Amino acid sequence: MQIHPEMAAVLEQFKDAPPMDFVNTPVPEIRKLMDHMAFPPGNLPMHEVRELSIPGGDGQAMKLRLYRPSTAQSAPVMVYFHGGGWCIGTLDTHDNLCRHLARITGMNVVSVDYRLAPEHVFPAALDDAYAATRWVADHAAELNCDASQLMVAGDSAGGNLAIATCLRAREDGWNGIAQQLLFYPVCDSRMDAPSHALYAQMPILTREAMAAMWRHYHPGVPAHPLASIMQYPDVAGLPPAVLVTAELDILRDEGEGFAQRLQQAGVPVSTMRAEGMLHGFANFSTLVPAVARLLEEACSKLQNHSGRTVG
Repeated sequence: MQIHPEMAAVLEQFKDAPPMDFVNTPVPEIRKLMDHMAFPPGNLPMHEVRELSIPGGDGQAMKLRLYRPSTAQSAPVMVYFHGGGWCIGTLDTHDNLCRHLARITGMNVVSVDYRLAPEHVFPAALDDAYAATRWVADHAAELNCDASQLMVAGDSAGGNLAIATCLRAREDGWNGIAQQLLFYPVCDSRMDAPSHALYAQMPILTREAMAAMWRHYHPGVPAHPLASIMQYPDVAGLPPAVLVTAELDILRDEGEGFAQRLQQAGVPVSTMRAEGMLHGFANFSTLVPAVARLLEEACSKLQNHSGRTVG
């Protein structure tokens, strides 16, 4: 069990940062810590970055951010849901990552500022995620996007929302989602996969913190299957997926287990395990060259499912 040396070097820079104690610290205080530790503004130039406001899942205003990497007309579009345990994270915390994904794929990327727990418990975040996805599909032309090549993507809790959005779309009989790109998604509220014990005290995400996030997002037990997606009874018919896990992550085994469920249900899925990487590694794409290479590899697999060149 060895952290990738490039990742370890970056973690050394954050060694004096205060810990994010989700068990004993109120979430608003953790958000303030996140603001102080925020990654620098994105430095990958885009043709256009546009702030949008649309009706969220509750009808109230919700912010989106559109990244257009080029002047291409009717480009494929990726609707992106940030991670943060459904409790933290903003458009800004994932600005670098969204820029990087847009640059790699040539796709337009729409990042979603969904409502956070504990102020807004399940299904608020999912309602917002689904509302944003449907809105982007309905307004694709004015965004210079190709609605027939719409995909959803996300990391951690955002990966969970991407999958749940696909499940809700299937429930509604809407087949407007072409693909999924999932980075170390949260899949199972039971937290009983072996990796939870193996990596319970690893940096960035501990088992104790994940349990607290679950309590904030979904206070009731058992969790609804659109929250704890591993318990959803039938995943047949979901869009093709690229699912990436981190070797040294408590969520590794549940993510890989969900990929197996997709495969068993006949859903095309490509999996990657990022060796030596921790939970949250995708956010370090501008700081860790190995992460940038991993993102490129993951995005290259999207072409295998769509039958067309993404970038």
